[in-house]
Amino acid sequence: MKSTSYPSKYAQPREIFTVGKTKFKWYDLASDPAEISSQDITDAKICIENAEENFQKKDDTGFVIMHRCGEQYLLLVCTWRSENELWESVYYNGSGKFEIWNRNKTHLPTYCVWEMGIVYYESRSWKKYLGSGREEQDKEKYLNDFFEGEV
Repeated sequence: MKSTSYPSKYAQPREIFTVGKTKFKWYDLASDPAEISSQDITDAKICIENAEENFQKKDDTGFVIMHRCGEQYLLLVCTWRSENELWESVYYNGSGKFEIWNRNKTHLPTYCVWEMGIVYYESRSWKKYLGSGREEQDKEKYLNDFFEGEV
């Protein structure tokens, strides 16, 4: 039986992205994160700022994965809603701009093997926050705890 390795991608932290009261840790995910253009990042940020979820008015914390898939992107917008469940909206730029990925199905795709590396790290980091005093300095500690590396 022939064994082949599956290609890796690289997760690179970008910044803390604030939308109203919501703060997101931003990750670029690609074979080469340098291929993610600043215009595509700007378009993704505009999408999140204008999202139906209205992050402008929610006091929330989470992370964003800007995943380059070939020539397209998946934009995963995840929030903790201040508890232990991860909430997610998924967008894609299939028409040249980011739009919601309608996944109204019974059995849904979740995270691919590359995204799961970031999600695993984030779940462990958020669990540390949940076990803390949940003060503002604890939230800042979470927000400044980024993953970087091969996935």
